[in-house]
Amino acid sequence: MTQIKSYPTPSKIRYRLERIWLRQWFRKLVLFSIVILILLLFCFFILISSYDWTKLKTFKQNLFERPELSISKLKIVNANSDLVNQINAILQLSFPINSIQLDIKNLQKIINNIDLVETANIRIKDTGVLVIDVVERKPVAILREDDQLTLIDIKGFKINNIFSRSDRKDLPLIVGIDGNLNVQEALKIYQILYNNTKEIRGLIRIGERRWDIILKSDKRIKLPEKNPKETLRKFLNSDFNDLISSNKFSVIDLRFANRIVLRKVTEQKQ
Repeated sequence: MTQIKSYPTPSKIRYRLERIWLRQWFRKLVLFSIVILILLLFCFFILISSYDWTKLKTFKQNLFERPELSISKLKIVNANSDLVNQINAILQLSFPINSIQLDIKNLQKIINNIDLVETANIRIKDTGVLVIDVVERKPVAILREDDQLTLIDIKGFKINNIFSRSDRKDLPLIVGIDGNLNVQEALKIYQILYNNTKEIRGLIRIGERRWDIILKSDKRIKLPEKNPKETLRKFLNSDFNDLISSNKFSVIDLRFANRIVLRKVTEQKQ
C-alpha cells in the first residue's frame, strides 16, 4: 500500500496576506508609498544642506551667555581654610561659567570623596553664586596602628594622619588594628574613667573583642569582653583610687565576675 505524501498547509495569516497581495490596488498602494518616502527623504536632505547653521550656533551662544544663567563665583561654607583650598584645587572651576554646563551631581560626588568631608550640599543662588555647604568630619580620637597615627571621626572613618601624639593632646588615643570600628564604645569607656581620674593614657583593642585601659603610670586595667562599661562603673564605685595610685600593682584585671585580680609589679617582671 502506497503512502500518500502530505504537504503543509499555509497558516491563516499567510493565506490572507497572499490574497491581499494578489489585489492590484494594494500593489499600487505599496509602490506609491515607496515613491513618496523617497521624495520626502530627498527633500529632507536638500533642506539640511541649505540650512544656515550659523543661526543655530548664534542661538546656542546667546543662550549660554544669558546673565540669569551665569555663575560668577564659588562660596564654600562651614569648612576650614585648608579644606576650602583643597576643594578649590580639586574642582578647578573657571568663572564665569554657565549653570547648564555644570554637572551638580558629579561635583557633589567629587566633594564627598574628600576624606575631610562627611556630606556636601550644592546649590546655585539667584545672585549667580555657586554655594557648597560642607559638613566637615570632626576628629574625636587618634588611632595608632603600628607606627602610624590617624585622626578618626565618631563613625570610625579615617580622616588624615598626624606626625606626633602631641599634635592633638586633646583627643583620646586608641591603639590596635580595627580599633576605629569600635570607636563609640571606646569613647564611652574613656569618658567614664576620665570623669574620675585624668590618669588615662589610652585604650588598646585586644583580639578585636575587648579593651585594656593604659594609665599614665603604665598601669593596665583589663576590661571584660561583655559589659565593659558596667564593670568599669562598678569598679569606680569602690576604692579604686588606692589601687590606681599604688605602686605595688601593674595590672588591675576586671575580667572576672565579682572579683578584682591584681598583678604585682614583681610578678610582671618575673
